[in-house]
Amino acid sequence: MRIKRFQELYENTAFSRKMKLGIVCGNDQAALESVFDEKVREHVFPILIGSEKETNFLLNELGFKDFNYELMIADTEEAAAQIGADLAKHGKIDFLMKGLIHSRTFLKAVVSKENGLVENSLLSHVAVNELPSYHKLLITTDGGMVTEPTYEEKRILLSNSLLVAKGLGIEKPKVGVLAAAEVVNPKVKSSVEAERLMNEVTSTAPESCWIDGPISLDLAVSKEIAKLKEYTSLVAGDADILLGPDITAMNLLGKSITVFAKGKMAGIIIGAKVPIIMSSRGSDKEEKMASILLAACVSDGG
Repeated sequence: MRIKRFQELYENTAFSRKMKLGIVCGNDQAALESVFDEKVREHVFPILIGSEKETNFLLNELGFKDFNYELMIADTEEAAAQIGADLAKHGKIDFLMKGLIHSRTFLKAVVSKENGLVENSLLSHVAVNELPSYHKLLITTDGGMVTEPTYEEKRILLSNSLLVAKGLGIEKPKVGVLAAAEVVNPKVKSSVEAERLMNEVTSTAPESCWIDGPISLDLAVSKEIAKLKEYTSLVAGDADILLGPDITAMNLLGKSITVFAKGKMAGIIIGAKVPIIMSSRGSDKEEKMASILLAACVSDGG
């Protein structure tokens, strides 16, 4: 079943089994409120890693003590991150989440060569956005991890975003490789690489997705503008995935979606052995809940 709205993610998602989530430094109120919400806890079994005293205090304080979970004790952030990495490495959890831990400490354990979690040497952030003005969920990448992707890295970004699309039930996604305009400009590297990527995918893996590039943002998401500009493309006005030129462009787009367009966002990191949730401190409960279920969908179906 294809998921077109976050509400469908909450109401209609069915997994092959109860998914196991490892939360590194689980003494995090926002993380606990998200994973124990009734919309999430029927699908996910949390393994809380961290301080026994602080985690139990929060569980009691929030009224979650009698819910189903496992507590794995770690005395430091570093120890908790290592336990989480070990669980992921040995297939004992389906996905991993950052709790009350510094991002640098968390990522250090994830990217460590000894832990062996990063399979293709590139972690990328994939966001799924719900906009009031768009007719389905819109996947965007990469606004959070890869700063200035090379052409080879853009191929990996595309592959990672296709995994997320598959987890959402999209059989053959429509991909727009963004540039400032739909015409190739030899002086604009992003437009040249967009055309190259489109040609490569079209010739070597046409079954993986419909792809158009370079394509401007307005043409990718507006059928009306595409009609006015007499632009014909299977992707135009109906994009499932927007692959951007760099982190600045996609970070600005992501924040514009949530701040100006009043959209909702869920995000996960792809490229490790398991999907990773690393929401920012400013993320609300709904974003964390949607990110958890998104990671579960990718882990189960992608």
